[in-house]
Amino acid sequence: MAVAPALYVAAPTLTPTRFGLVSAGDLVVPEDPRFVNGIQFESNPSGPAKLAPTECEDPQTRTVVDGIEVIEAGPIIVYNGFTCRAVGVDESEMLDRARKALTGGEWAGVEKALPLMNAETDILTTGAVPLVKGIGLLEDHLTEQYGGVGVIHAPRHVAMFAAERRQVDVDAGRKVTALGTRWSFGNYPNTDAAGAPAAVDTAWLVATGAVQVRRGDVKQRPASFAEAFNYATNEIQAIAERTYVVSWEAVQAAVLVNLTSS
Repeated sequence: MAVAPALYVAAPTLTPTRFGLVSAGDLVVPEDPRFVNGIQFESNPSGPAKLAPTECEDPQTRTVVDGIEVIEAGPIIVYNGFTCRAVGVDESEMLDRARKALTGGEWAGVEKALPLMNAETDILTTGAVPLVKGIGLLEDHLTEQYGGVGVIHAPRHVAMFAAERRQVDVDAGRKVTALGTRWSFGNYPNTDAAGAPAAVDTAWLVATGAVQVRRGDVKQRPASFAEAFNYATNEIQAIAERTYVVSWEAVQAAVLVNLTSS
């Protein structure tokens, strides 16, 4: 008895993950195409105001920050694509599939590449502390050193533990702490400044100032079927890429937390 072939249908719509950098950062339309080479800007004055004993105190005796800090951020180029036999694939399908391959995971790629743990990161703990205490230390640091609404970057699985301890609220579609600091639950590598992975049941949380994200248009490489086709293998390789520049204000501090201790 003959069996009819299976019906070929469209794949499910892929909805990108939420509540990572895509929602915690502010997406900025690039002012100039040269942003792909990196950007720099003058950091906002930060930290608490100082106290004077009297109004008439000699201004020359007062100390303030010397100089203006300039922040620099370099480009992050993310790409994805596919290789397959050329039979049955036209140019529009090729370009569309390469774009989908990129857009489904580009934010995860950017999050993994962010230089959050490096020699400039202030480490606020000497060992793992309970999750709620670690969040409190970061909130204190943001208030003392920054003064604005910052972002706490955490590996994605930390969200479940933070929610269990009622440390996740919602504000304007973003996940935030009890004090309104934005959460970014992303594809962060969960390593220390030397690249060593955190121990089981521990995680690194990193607080930064406000985050801005600039990104370019998706570029197809190659841009045509003819360029993508390999006559030797009868295959096509299509790649889509995009350039990101992610920047934040100068504050950058981390805590190591124990996810299973209270």
